[in-house]
Amino acid sequence: MINSITNPIFSHLHTFTKPTCYAVTKPTNSISQNTHQAQKFLPLWTVTEIAQAVNGRIVKWGPPGTISTDTRTLQPHQWFFAICGENFDAHDFITPDLSHKGCVGVIGKRVCENWDKGFVEIKGDTILSLMMMASYARDRFSGELIGVTGSVGKTTTKAMIALALGGIANMVYEMGMIRKGEILELARMARPSVRVVLNVRASHLANFASLEDLAMAKGEILVEAKPGDVCVMNADDPLVLSLPVPRGVNRVLFGRRMGCDVRLVAAESADGGHALRVVLEKDEEMVELLIPIPGLHLAHNACAAAAAATHLGVPLKQVATSLSTFSPVCMRSELIVARNGIKIVNDVYNANPISTKAAIDLLNSMECKGKRVAILGDMPVVSHDAESIAVKILKQIGCGDVVLVKGSRRMEMEKVVNTLKEMEIQN
Repeated sequence: MINSITNPIFSHLHTFTKPTCYAVTKPTNSISQNTHQAQKFLPLWTVTEIAQAVNGRIVKWGPPGTISTDTRTLQPHQWFFAICGENFDAHDFITPDLSHKGCVGVIGKRVCENWDKGFVEIKGDTILSLMMMASYARDRFSGELIGVTGSVGKTTTKAMIALALGGIANMVYEMGMIRKGEILELARMARPSVRVVLNVRASHLANFASLEDLAMAKGEILVEAKPGDVCVMNADDPLVLSLPVPRGVNRVLFGRRMGCDVRLVAAESADGGHALRVVLEKDEEMVELLIPIPGLHLAHNACAAAAAATHLGVPLKQVATSLSTFSPVCMRSELIVARNGIKIVNDVYNANPISTKAAIDLLNSMECKGKRVAILGDMPVVSHDAESIAVKILKQIGCGDVVLVKGSRRMEMEKVVNTLKEMEIQN
């Protein structure tokens, strides 16, 4: 079972389509996002432990390191776990360049010619081997496991929780899904003691008849919670609040509503749209913090992180201090100032209608001396609603703006183009 994936964006294990950003950890340390900054939080795996965990064979020894399943984000001193999926085989990315990038070894079925780093050979299904490795770590972990799900904001909230917890021995991970039953499977594997439900939005409706059905699928994270476990829930989302919570499970609410355990009192853009000012309240204590990233939509993420962290004993003031140092997760609302003076909001990791609207709102909130340009690409989770998406996006743009619609024919993005061409802009 997968019980110790601390950094996954999990699509269903059997419909895995491409390498994604995992960090498989052993117990003992708190974790953060899989970036160079977070490397110091991830414990090392020895080659012997790796082989034991996946029931593999040590073909070539390598030094201890952390684990990555994404060559795009792999950092020096990491082992690369090569996953075979339906549409991608990560073994194709094992090249000498990976070694030059600092990879210290490969866990998988094969390596390229002249591979001179570590190699633990796996027989059989690589995903099952990853699950075995996760189980190896989970069974040896006695701290708190925090699981995060929701339609949008999972990765950022996960990173914020990890930062807010500081040196406390916990694991934080996220659970995504495409179909019914997937989150239940993941929750059974991970057995989280703190379960966070952020929101329910129209991000995977291709596989669901309604938002209510989608909500029940997200709510699978709560189904097998045990007495004494904690469910952290968004009080501003009626679909989240409608989810049943098992008897004996503590419910912690966050949001703008009065009566929340942690309340979002205020949120506004600051520093010319480059930062976010947030005011949070818990038990009549109020704190103000400035998070150095753009995007009003991130305020609820910070509130959720504060709710989880304070329930685990971290003072609200300390949470505020930690979140004031937050850095964006790689490729998510990441502000880059190029040498040519162009400001780039790098938010290219994933897209759905909700996150796309939030990104456009973010763009509109930022100070700009020149043009504001939105370059919109594929929305892999969208299959049949391109026209209505175009209508919603159209409301965010005005006459004189330049919009580039970019995507594959498979995604039928031409429907967006045609709809934008045919509709009149209402000023």
